[in-house]
Amino acid sequence: MAITRKLRQKLKGRIPIELGNYPYVCARVKGKKSKLISKDSYARLLKMETPSISRFLGEGQYREQMLALGAKYSGVDLIEMATRDNLAEVFTQIIEFSEGDLRTMVSRFLERWDVWNIKTIIRGKSYGAADEEIIEDLVPAGSFSTEFLRKLAEKETIEEVMEELGDTVYDIAYREAKGEEEEFPPISVFEDALDRAYYSFLLEIVPATTEPMKLFRMFIRKEIDMINIRTLLRIRQEAERIERDVFIGGGLELSKEDLETLVPLSIKELLPRLREYSFYDDISGLLREIETKGLNEVVRALEKHHLKEASTYSHLHPLSILPVLDYLISKEIEVENIRIIARGKRDGLSESTIRDLLVI
Repeated sequence: MAITRKLRQKLKGRIPIELGNYPYVCARVKGKKSKLISKDSYARLLKMETPSISRFLGEGQYREQMLALGAKYSGVDLIEMATRDNLAEVFTQIIEFSEGDLRTMVSRFLERWDVWNIKTIIRGKSYGAADEEIIEDLVPAGSFSTEFLRKLAEKETIEEVMEELGDTVYDIAYREAKGEEEEFPPISVFEDALDRAYYSFLLEIVPATTEPMKLFRMFIRKEIDMINIRTLLRIRQEAERIERDVFIGGGLELSKEDLETLVPLSIKELLPRLREYSFYDDISGLLREIETKGLNEVVRALEKHHLKEASTYSHLHPLSILPVLDYLISKEIEVENIRIIARGKRDGLSESTIRDLLVI
């Protein structure tokens, strides 16, 4: 179920007792994590061409999806569709075999895919994409079912899409972005409002009542920092003037006010200001070369930093939500890595260039 207004009110201020079938779910995700692609296998994949990558995936955890979609798609399209369907199926399984507060936390965390799908549908509608084109880009890995997502994608207008979401916090985000205007707000404004709504609600329902919950909450707040730093660097690189709220509140190390003071700084001025933050050592070298190497490598370095912390947290509390969180993120990154390799091969990128884009 998506985040409705009633659910928001019910969960706000509640005192969870953190019930759930943690030993069972943690054992299941431990087994699933052992099947993720290893560093050695990535080294092999980087030397393969697209047909060999497809065969490799068809022999492992993606076999069912590769077989099911092989008659309709081929090449990079087959790899992207199969990994998408596998991700959605695995995440749905984890929600279904979780219970109690664990299920609530996992479900709320994975609603980031609802946000992703709403953005995809709205962008598709605004650019005049066909319904089937939009549907192929959706990832039903959150609370929205495949059927509901198809229903949204088949709406005639953006306004009809939002009417269907009228009992969720995404409608609140829409109204916030729209303000007093009659027209649909600029897509970038709406997408920023969606992200703020997602993280605001997630933080509301993850109170710091136990040590694992404190670490989970800390992880989410650090993720907000990562997103905000990425936004800060994009704005600076594109010389974009801020005339709206682009940052997400609730970060652990950087407040929105801190970020706004950093926006006008040059890279030379920015580096000493970022030195005090935990992610600095992982990105400082790349920041110095951002003018020549671009933003993508910095973003990947931030993602690697965040993944490392998720893994560290999971080892501290092996029977909590943290190993589940670690697996969800690792699985998502694996799918993205596979896609990067497949697209890189298609586009003729060198092995070293593709390797630099991976999060391993």
